[in-house]
Amino acid sequence: MALTTERPVAVQHGQPSRPDRSAIATPAIPVAILAVIGFAVTSWLALFTAQGQQYDETARQVLDGAGSDTTARLVRLLQEVSVGSAAVALAALIVVALARGRVRVALAAVVLVAGANVSTQLLKHYVLDRPDLGVGSAANSLPSGHTTVVFSLVLAGVLVAPRALRWLVALIGAGVGGLTGLATLIAGWHRPSDVIAAMLVTLAWAALVSALLAGRPRDGRVGFGGVFPALLGAGLAAVGVIIYGFGWSASADASRVIPFTAAVIAGVAGVGVGAYSRLVARTSN
Repeated sequence: MALTTERPVAVQHGQPSRPDRSAIATPAIPVAILAVIGFAVTSWLALFTAQGQQYDETARQVLDGAGSDTTARLVRLLQEVSVGSAAVALAALIVVALARGRVRVALAAVVLVAGANVSTQLLKHYVLDRPDLGVGSAANSLPSGHTTVVFSLVLAGVLVAPRALRWLVALIGAGVGGLTGLATLIAGWHRPSDVIAAMLVTLAWAALVSALLAGRPRDGRVGFGGVFPALLGAGLAAVGVIIYGFGWSASADASRVIPFTAAVIAGVAGVGVGAYSRLVARTSN
């Protein structure tokens, strides 16, 4: 009677399994695609249709608070948004990420901020043009550089923040992002579409770096984390701007344009920060 011997199955120890990056890329890629589509639609409507140009121009004129002391202070504050101040803020975020041992996240924050801001300048100065359709100034200002700087730092902050504090970063960040966008209108620097386009470009970059660079999949159920705080922060910013006012004249256009424009910009800021906060919550960073 022949005896058979079974070979022992080799068991490998100490070999961590590779993270399933598709768990991050699967939701991140659609977010990036939707942001790009939103940017394309916004650009087409605002630049290449007479109705879009007319609304942008009307909103720019109505929201322009030039002449008031508050607006002058607001302009001085916006002038502080520079390459130097952005570099300092980004450096602080990198320090936070490295202190938490998240080298990949620190790299992702750099790519997010640099990619969004370089893309904005290339799009505004070399790719997009505003044809003269007989509505206001023909000079193109889409996307807004100031909005991109601030919003990219906000989303980088969401990426870098510890999970326990991410809701707070989302709350404050969405408010600051929405307020910055509205401030560029009040200062007379930009049109509404410039601000919306800047936020969408930034969101696309944020989703892209999350798909390629940031973290590993997180186990367990993922809640809505910073979604509600982001919507709340952006909403409060819009309501505050509407209630406070900046020397706007009372008119039919003002009563219609100001609330709608503020709501749309706050909505894009809140949804963008909230969606990205939830996306980041799917990773373990």
